[in-house]
Amino acid sequence: MRRWLKALLVVYPVVELITIVLVARWIGWGWTLLLLVIGIPIGLGIMRNAGGAAMADLRQAASSGIPPSDQGRHATTMLAGTLIAVPGFWTDVLGLLLVVPPTRGMFRARSGAWINTRMATLRMPGVYDPRGFSGDVVQGTVIRVRDGGEPDTQPETPRELT
Repeated sequence: MRRWLKALLVVYPVVELITIVLVARWIGWGWTLLLLVIGIPIGLGIMRNAGGAAMADLRQAASSGIPPSDQGRHATTMLAGTLIAVPGFWTDVLGLLLVVPPTRGMFRARSGAWINTRMATLRMPGVYDPRGFSGDVVQGTVIRVRDGGEPDTQPETPRELT
């Protein structure tokens, strides 16, 4: 596991607990618990709406054969809903930043570039490839011819590609 991820897994809960105690001292434990619990249904509602919209976009893109417009919009909203649904003040702040259009657009642009550099796209019929590859798939049989001009009747065993 990467060093920064280990540090995040150790530091995040400590920071969250310190924040909860400070907020509880400021406004009281009852209001603090209410704030922590109220984020759960709000986050789940955001996730439900984003999931339905994402599925509608995918269905429309699949039926028309064109790539979905504004890629990643619903994935960012799903992430925002997940962060808001997790009890904690810092996750709520991050989730709310992903809901606000200017910061959501910045995050989408950065994460989209990061994902495109690390993701291999398979070339399959009917699947959009952002690198611009396209072409027809032609089903057929390959017949190998020997040096003498006769077709090779012995099937060749498949080899691994390296």
